[in-house]
Amino acid sequence: MIETLHDNEWLSLRTVRLPERGINGYVYSHETRCRGRIVAVLPYAQTPAGRRYLVRREVTPCWSLDPQLSAITGGYEGGDIEDDAVREVAEEAGYTITRADLLPLGESYASKSADTVYSLFAVDVTGRVQGEAAGDGSRLEAEGSTVWLNAGEVCRVRDPQVGTMVLRLADHLAHVAGAAAEETP
Repeated sequence: MIETLHDNEWLSLRTVRLPERGINGYVYSHETRCRGRIVAVLPYAQTPAGRRYLVRREVTPCWSLDPQLSAITGGYEGGDIEDDAVREVAEEAGYTITRADLLPLGESYASKSADTVYSLFAVDVTGRVQGEAAGDGSRLEAEGSTVWLNAGEVCRVRDPQVGTMVLRLADHLAHVAGAAAEETP
């Protein structure tokens, strides 16, 4: 049985009680604002120095009141999650992309204390011009910025979605390169 302990427009705290299964009061959060779904996008570019990754630098109050590095993310607004990904890349990174530009990287959770499902994507912005990030109107997003990181730097980002996307992107690109090598006579 799932019981809601607290609920507001942003977040719900829920508890699961199934004593017959050994579960008696497991508490977790549910992001009400986005129906428990978030999109995360990892823009990347191929450069002479190697692959670079674009992340956000902004205040996330539950982590710190100082700017932290994190994924480009946004809440699900209904409809196709790919549309949310395209919107977030424009708002937070300043790149105009289409749904066809997105490389799906699957889904993930962030922790065992939340039921939020992250839909993960990458987008190759090599050769594209980065424009002004439009933002969503919020102060924290307006005060944030983006930062390009190399492979060593991106591995130190504490946001688990960044690491997950980097690994899944590397795996995908390795498979693509392997398939292309097999096709070469």
